[in-house]
Amino acid sequence: MQVKRKLLGLTVLLAILSVALGSGCSSIHWERSYEAGLERAARQRRRALVQFYSAVDPDCLEMDRKVFSDPDVQDLMHNFIAIRLDSVLNRQLATYFNVQTIPTFFIIRPDRQIAGSESGAMDAEKFRIFLIKYSYN
Repeated sequence: MQVKRKLLGLTVLLAILSVALGSGCSSIHWERSYEAGLERAARQRRRALVQFYSAVDPDCLEMDRKVFSDPDVQDLMHNFIAIRLDSVLNRQLATYFNVQTIPTFFIIRPDRQIAGSESGAMDAEKFRIFLIKYSYN
């Protein structure tokens, strides 16, 4: 019983940290619901950028610090509805998308078709190229 309480407490703590750290040090507004984000993207006729991440993964934290804080990346991100999904809390979606590595990114058209994807950490330049490449196809 006590082990279950400790595990529950640890799970709650990780969820709180995930929300707190998941927003990063940028002006990017991350939607936390896949469905709500895609509905908003469809209404606004914009593409969605879906990121599967973990708040404790070093690559995800590094991208928060160095990529999502980059002014050029932030400018490009305004063209997308940004959706950030914890890969553990959204395990069913991660399985559906066959996420093998975090971070993993998908650009999804307003009709819910995948325009492109990329897995693993990227520097700001590579991430900008990824966003531009899948903005129009």
